[in-house]
Amino acid sequence: MKALDVLIDYSRKYGADPALVNAGGGNTSAKEGDVMYVKCSGTALKDATADSFARMDMNALRQILTRHYPDTDREREAAFLADMMAARCPGEENKRPSVETLLHAIFPQKYVLHLHPALVNGLTCSRGGEALAREIFGDGVVWIPACRPGYILAMLMNDRFEAAGDKINVVLLENHGVFFAADTSEGLAALLDDMMAKLGARVGQKPDVVPDAPEPVPGTGARLAALGGFACWHFLGGRTAEEFASSREAAEDMMTPFDPDQVVYCGAGAQFVEDATTVASIDAKVAIVRGVGLYAFGKDEKSARNTMLLTADSMNIAVYTRSFGGASHLSEELVDFLVHWEAESYRQKV
Repeated sequence: MKALDVLIDYSRKYGADPALVNAGGGNTSAKEGDVMYVKCSGTALKDATADSFARMDMNALRQILTRHYPDTDREREAAFLADMMAARCPGEENKRPSVETLLHAIFPQKYVLHLHPALVNGLTCSRGGEALAREIFGDGVVWIPACRPGYILAMLMNDRFEAAGDKINVVLLENHGVFFAADTSEGLAALLDDMMAKLGARVGQKPDVVPDAPEPVPGTGARLAALGGFACWHFLGGRTAEEFASSREAAEDMMTPFDPDQVVYCGAGAQFVEDATTVASIDAKVAIVRGVGLYAFGKDEKSARNTMLLTADSMNIAVYTRSFGGASHLSEELVDFLVHWEAESYRQKV
């Protein structure tokens, strides 16, 4: 079977599992000679076809790792993006490769799988994450501290790879997700299954989140959506949602994003609403209503549903972090960077 066919198969397989992928999250790649196929930005793994992947020149991508870029965020990322787009093979000019393309190129293995599972991010978004990763997985997993995505993350990861010397199969990204790399799709499955099993065995509390639950007081969602200028909404219930909505203090872990996907689909933070009947305005895509539950909003049905899925993901992560030392959110600086990052703005548009 050709590398691209294998890539499509495992992209669809993992992309269809909501425990591993939500909305347009995650990306995959396959190398064949001097060409790497990588998922295009804004496409969904579960719907992968040959057109979902851009062909990239590996030699051109390696050259990016040797270049020096401006220090300022906007200028650096613009120059980095221009070089990455220039690394597309002839005929791929109408495709935009994943912003994490260079990270895929750093791995020498043939196949790479990048995911943001809530269970894994329970570890990467926890205060005890790095120490526990060493305890659970030993030296077989590399931990990358939270940093600006794009060029900065790629260079940090490349430095770690050069320092390690040996072939690295698994990378955990703080407040982000995980990379698996292997020369076969079976190898990827083994690495993923091992991590999920080991982390699952450590979890003492499991979340109970019910997306698309019936709202306790009909009409509340429509009123709140109208206040925020949104066209659509979804309600999230279940014991975990009820817990977070019980008080402003209880909602604290849901007020700030844990990872980049939550920034993209849910915005920079949630709004706590003391009383849905008297609140004057809704200024966020997620509203936590005291004693009721959580509402997710969007400009259209797809947007509202993605907000709901990532809100559920955030609740799941928040609960899982309790088994790994407690929650650790994205810094205000990183949230601000992501909100204004052109690469994520593009992904949100498509």
